[in-house]
Amino acid sequence: MKKIMFVALALLMGLASCVKDKQYPGINIANVSYAPTAVQATDDVTVTATITSFKDFTAKLVYSTDEANKAEELGMVAGENNLYTAVIPAQPDGTKVSFYVQAMNGEVTAVSPTMEYEVGAVAIDYSKLRLNELNGNDKFIEIYNAGAEAINLNGVYIEKDDAQNWIGDNTVKIDAGAYLVLYSEDVVADHPEIPESLIFHSGLSAKKNVRIQLFTPAGVSIDDFNLTNIDANDPAYIPAPASYSRNADGKWYYADATPGAVNVDGTVALLGLEGGDTPEPPTPEEPDYTNLVLNELNGDTKFIEFYNKGNLDLSMEGMYITKDGNEEDIKWTGDATHVVPAHGYLVLYSIDTQIDHPELGDNMFFNSGLSAKKTVRIALYMADGTERDVFTRGTTGEWGQTISNVAPQSYARTPDGGDWKLADPTPGEANPATGEDIPQE
Repeated sequence: MKKIMFVALALLMGLASCVKDKQYPGINIANVSYAPTAVQATDDVTVTATITSFKDFTAKLVYSTDEANKAEELGMVAGENNLYTAVIPAQPDGTKVSFYVQAMNGEVTAVSPTMEYEVGAVAIDYSKLRLNELNGNDKFIEIYNAGAEAINLNGVYIEKDDAQNWIGDNTVKIDAGAYLVLYSEDVVADHPEIPESLIFHSGLSAKKNVRIQLFTPAGVSIDDFNLTNIDANDPAYIPAPASYSRNADGKWYYADATPGAVNVDGTVALLGLEGGDTPEPPTPEEPDYTNLVLNELNGDTKFIEFYNKGNLDLSMEGMYITKDGNEEDIKWTGDATHVVPAHGYLVLYSIDTQIDHPELGDNMFFNSGLSAKKTVRIALYMADGTERDVFTRGTTGEWGQTISNVAPQSYARTPDGGDWKLADPTPGEANPATGEDIPQE
């Protein structure tokens, strides 16, 4: 039995959004988006927008963070097809960044809606969301979650004919296998129980061509019902007697209305539709081992930490580490149990400390010591012998020489995956954002 999610809070202003504000005459800002969509502390964020004007104009990106008390402005660079770009520099984990695009042509100014992202926030897989049923008679839009997990729709938005008409807030979610029904503002009086957060702000016709698109908060298209090639005067055209509805085969048909209930499989396919079939599943992301780095080494409690900067878990099976440039003397080799989770860590300890870690299996220890007061070279290799990452301390070229003692601090990439610095130890946890220079003598 389907579940309809009704959430009784008003739509919040200023949340992450791609709302298309009404543009001023003569200048238009559209298709604002940012990448990457799952922003990490080492990521610069590229913002793009399509800007058109009847005369010459200038464009800028205005952004601010929750830790700063003033906005920063960046000039946008023009590219092909009226595409303008600017780059927000990397920010520390947990930082909330908000931004908007502004364009001025001497007579008028246009401003995009404000968008927002949080650095280090867990990425949400929106690819399981579907436009499932559209009805221009009762005027509703139904969204379906085909995934195995609930999806929060904060910032997810819908456009009708290239103009935004609905944006989800943080209170709106769809459980796995459940449905969300939105109604047009034209029929609010017929649905007094529907909160403002489930009202879309446009009409919807059963006898006109229309395009309905579903987007992620970052402006990436999830689904596209594109009925714009239909000629309403064509004798073959059939006004929808009830709904445009997705059959079990993922294609669109004319069918009886079933808001919040299982769709009835139609028998008459929808004419004139482009791009309305179930989207092809995204090409699986290939494991990228450039995201796997040595992240922290500590010669006091004697551990080595690996960090995965990417969005996919990475197996370390067959990978190995060496010490002090002796590639024949392998100190540790990974097996199938050694997996570094996406944006996560794996920590090995020296065999010298095995008595201090009775909870760890033998494969979690490397066969060597590790000093806080000597020159050292620790190298990580792929299974095929390709060097993946390396840490060196000391400038003599001779390893194992006694120099300054840095105990109890660690050699750490600050922040995770960044530059090597001297910082407080954080095995299995995020490294500090900054540190001190590592003494080399």
